[in-house]
Amino acid sequence: MPSWSVLPRRALAAFAAAALALLALLAVDAAPAEAVRPPGIPSTATAQSELNQLTVAAESHGSTYDRDLFPHWKSVSGTGSCTARQYILKRDGQNVVTSDGCQPTSGNWQSDFDNTWTTTVSNATIDHVVALSEAWASGAWAWTTAERQAFANDINSPQLWIATTSANSSKSDYDPAEWMPTNSSVRCDYVKAWTHVKYLYDLTVDSAEKSAIQSHLTAYCGSGGGTPTNCNGSNTTAGTITEGGTISRAIALSCTGSASSTSSVTVSITHPYYGDIQVQLRAPDGTVRTIQASSSSTGNFGSRTYSVNLSSEARSGTWTLLVTDTYSGGSTGTFNNWSLSI
Repeated sequence: MPSWSVLPRRALAAFAAAALALLALLAVDAAPAEAVRPPGIPSTATAQSELNQLTVAAESHGSTYDRDLFPHWKSVSGTGSCTARQYILKRDGQNVVTSDGCQPTSGNWQSDFDNTWTTTVSNATIDHVVALSEAWASGAWAWTTAERQAFANDINSPQLWIATTSANSSKSDYDPAEWMPTNSSVRCDYVKAWTHVKYLYDLTVDSAEKSAIQSHLTAYCGSGGGTPTNCNGSNTTAGTITEGGTISRAIALSCTGSASSTSSVTVSITHPYYGDIQVQLRAPDGTVRTIQASSSSTGNFGSRTYSVNLSSEARSGTWTLLVTDTYSGGSTGTFNNWSLSI
């Protein structure tokens, strides 16, 4: 094992397991089916526990920081000749094509910070979630060069994220008290990742930083940093769906933060021609999304579950399901119930 791969403190215990996971991933060597966030993002409860254990201290030694003290984008053991940057672009991108030297030449990458997709390799930068200068001022000034190199090239923790050039520049070396992603749906995972990296490497937090992290855990991950509550609901009021008519059923939710990009809607309807039925979801802000369009398909509607990206919406408010029988002269149906999990 090269000398730079020596990991500080708590990271040592996790390295062996991470290496096995890495070998398994390389064996599959398949592009992800959808956007991928870095590995190792902890549960909210774990992040809360880790935050509680972090040492609060003022930042120091900032004037002596030099980026060259963190040798980065070096070849990573177990990836052939790939640098950490090349490896992350291949692992977390879609349909990535690489040259013989591991350098991606084409692909599709999502910048979660600003919810932007790019097909331009040069626009898919790699961001250190805990910036190198932030790490330096939080304790890395006392590390060896090998430890700093391991930190800068850590592909196994949630330290390295794909970000567009503009998102990376906007984030700069700010901590969560100074900057948060514009994409609100990633903010919970972002602060959990930040907390975990600081915990993993025994880095300190200053008082404003810790206060902001706690506030963000509460706002975006649930009250008191726990699992979001009251973010599931149902409406079981049955009704007849007339030919060419629309019925609506509402669910009122009261909870913090933004809805998930993988929210789910389950609808139960009795109707012999499910293609006659159009299903729409109206958000609390009035935005209407069609989650099933009408078609010529036949067969009973039954119970169907839809995955819906609601990340641009706040959870709290009244959500309304609109069910329309788009065909006149066919058959009537019965709305049974629907449920929403966001």
